[in-house]
Amino acid sequence: MTTILATYYAKIQDVPDSEYKVEILEDGPVKKVAVNGKVYDVDYNVGGDSIYSIIINHHSHGVQISPTSHSSYTIMNKGELYQIELKGELEKIHNARSGADAVGRQVVVAPMPGVILKTYVRKGDEVKKGDPLCVLVAMKMENEIRSVADGVVKEIFVEENTKVGLNDRIMVVE
Repeated sequence: MTTILATYYAKIQDVPDSEYKVEILEDGPVKKVAVNGKVYDVDYNVGGDSIYSIIINHHSHGVQISPTSHSSYTIMNKGELYQIELKGELEKIHNARSGADAVGRQVVVAPMPGVILKTYVRKGDEVKKGDPLCVLVAMKMENEIRSVADGVVKEIFVEENTKVGLNDRIMVVE
């Protein structure tokens, strides 16, 4: 069984049904990356501020990658210009949950294994939908866990530096 180190979702803006699931399978000098289930060996070299030589299955591709916001990029490859929106798995889960209004008791769970770096709230605090509750560090990336509903923090099951597993309870907002 292959361990997935990270999962991202890339969408080409202005192209319907263009979402790609990108999974990092091995992280080393040459990375193993699955795109919609197809596995590639990927390496890259930086040639300037935004110029990259990306080597996919031993074939080099010169691309220019420029960030346009915290999750959007402009990519120029062989004269073709692409606007890409990149979301982490946590952000995708959060956006899916926030698509429908949450009501009642909300048990906030860890979307991935990691360590709670910081908690922003205490038992009894009032929170609004979207307010940050805590920071979960996973694979050297900080992921902010936000409230999916307005309410009051009723229970907190973690402290700073607590290790959590997938779907471990973090807190309850009611």
